[in-house]
Amino acid sequence: MVVAVAGLFVIAALTACGTVSSPLPDAARPMKAPTTPALVVPGPSTASPGCGDLTASLRPPAVLPGPGAMPAGSYLETIAKRGYLTVGVRPDTPPFDSLTPDTNQFEGFEIDIAKLVAAAIFGPVDVDKHVKFHTLTAAERISSVRSGKLDMTTATITVTCDRLTQVDFSSVYYLTSKAVLVQRGSGFRGLEDLGGRRVCAASGTTSIQRVVDAPSHPVAVPVANVAACLVALQNGSVDAVVNDEIVLAGMAAQDPETEIVGQGPDDVPVAAAVSKAHPELTRFINGVLAAAASDGTWTRIYNQRLLKDLHRPAPVPPAARYRD
Repeated sequence: MVVAVAGLFVIAALTACGTVSSPLPDAARPMKAPTTPALVVPGPSTASPGCGDLTASLRPPAVLPGPGAMPAGSYLETIAKRGYLTVGVRPDTPPFDSLTPDTNQFEGFEIDIAKLVAAAIFGPVDVDKHVKFHTLTAAERISSVRSGKLDMTTATITVTCDRLTQVDFSSVYYLTSKAVLVQRGSGFRGLEDLGGRRVCAASGTTSIQRVVDAPSHPVAVPVANVAACLVALQNGSVDAVVNDEIVLAGMAAQDPETEIVGQGPDDVPVAAAVSKAHPELTRFINGVLAAAASDGTWTRIYNQRLLKDLHRPAPVPPAARYRD
């Protein structure tokens, strides 16, 4: 069995620190960990009014301002004058977002998406100097931009009606599905087989809510960071893990004794979260994403970051939809 414990300790230390950039400065050291709130199992979902097209975002300008030429008085100019873009990511969701212990650098599909935005603001030279990545738990992803602490988060965030009331989202840059990770040969085929069984998911995610709402009534086991779910599955503390298929594919790549089951359709939209106070940043990000989809950059990033774990050719990038 391949045990992913060492990486988990690194992730825990960095999450306690809260902020690191890519690459991590040699002088950086974990700070005293803040008090961690108790993890709470959410209640069942309640009916909510529809919010229209979840995937519709703000239309980008016809022509994006070039690097070093952000509009005067805009939030983009504020970022440019600051000298760096602040981005919230998760350190434990390869191949989407991860911190590589050997290099102390963030890598992954969403890391590259964030760097595209930084390069569009500052230029492609030394882009790592112009983006600071902040490690977040799943539960911190929305509040970190809503409060203005960060410019954006690219942290495997599913667009939902509830979240749309709190933040704006960019155009969807990936469509995934929810799935279940189990020990190979367990006989479990999905959540329908896991009634009364312990099922792990990160707190504050649509995944833990899916476990709670499952008609089979599995026992939801919330954790702060999803990497802990793989360790729990390996040591038998839980019977399954629920997450986006792409995240589970990264786990399965670490431990070939696990397998993905119960995969649904690729209809789960993933996008970047941005404060509603900064619509011009959302529009700018959408312009960057549109360019990446049309010039082949999105496909190149997919092939570099996701192909080896998903084992299927790059799909067509998600079509951008706008509400204005």
